[in-house]
Amino acid sequence: MIRRRASFTILLLCLAGSMAQGQSTPAQSAPAASASPQSAPATRLILLGTGGGPGGRVDRAGIATMLEVEGHRYLVDAGGGVSRQLAMAGLAERDVPLVFLTHLHDDHYAGLLSLASFAYSTQGKAMMLIGPAGTKRLATALGDVMAINAQIRGAESGAMRPVNAFLSARDIGPGAIFKDEAVAVTAMVNTHYALLDKGAAPDAQSLSYRFTIGGKSVVFTGDTGPSPDLAAFAKGADVLVSEMATAADRAIVPPQIRHHMDVEHLSPTQVGDLARQAGVAKLVLSHVGTVSEQDLAEVRAHYSGPVVLGRDLQTISF
Repeated sequence: MIRRRASFTILLLCLAGSMAQGQSTPAQSAPAASASPQSAPATRLILLGTGGGPGGRVDRAGIATMLEVEGHRYLVDAGGGVSRQLAMAGLAERDVPLVFLTHLHDDHYAGLLSLASFAYSTQGKAMMLIGPAGTKRLATALGDVMAINAQIRGAESGAMRPVNAFLSARDIGPGAIFKDEAVAVTAMVNTHYALLDKGAAPDAQSLSYRFTIGGKSVVFTGDTGPSPDLAAFAKGADVLVSEMATAADRAIVPPQIRHHMDVEHLSPTQVGDLARQAGVAKLVLSHVGTVSEQDLAEVRAHYSGPVVLGRDLQTISF
């Protein structure tokens, strides 16, 4: 009897060990987050989403880039899918206190509702939107949508804040626009709206941003056409995050949009020229569509520094 009990005990221990090994397998095979906050570099970019243009894509999430500086976080644009991309990077919506919008085409803010509302519902401290004229109006509309959820959650818990105590916004223009203990941010008006009917949208502006971090800097072109002013604005940056539109991208848009693609976006040659003229240390391509090796070769023919074709969830330290 003692021998049987001992054998039974050993069998149970073996089964328990096998079960523990089986349970660890999914965690071992799950996608790894980019880096834990404890091991993350002091200054880095996380390319949350790198897709350009309106509509969902199977290969890229909507445009959104996180800049992390010594534990401070700054989100540049908030395209579709940004909430899921944050989770994939090991972050949450409530970890985003500041959102800089380059312009107000919908592919640059389509993810704002989930970002702001989930941050609010999970007790985020506050969120501010900073962007061109119209950003405050966008925040007001966003707050009206969020208020429906806020009313219900407040009735459930009795502890929810008014949405306008959580969400705020600033309309800004060119020049120095923001400063805290970690970064200083300047903006310039680019040429993405060069063809725009100013009578129909008199206040519309599209901005490029430069974040200065001590002796380092990163420039975000946003959506733009070529501009000598932009090359001067990006002069000597450690990283230039640039949009790019290729011939393949142009080929799939309706005919009436092709002139916009030609004038108000950057071709591979123009991106290379911009990076060379600005003398940047590294070029990162984001807000892209279909990019071939020939397109990359065209960029490199005009710029001799490192060129990174951004992919979703890629991290870049500098």
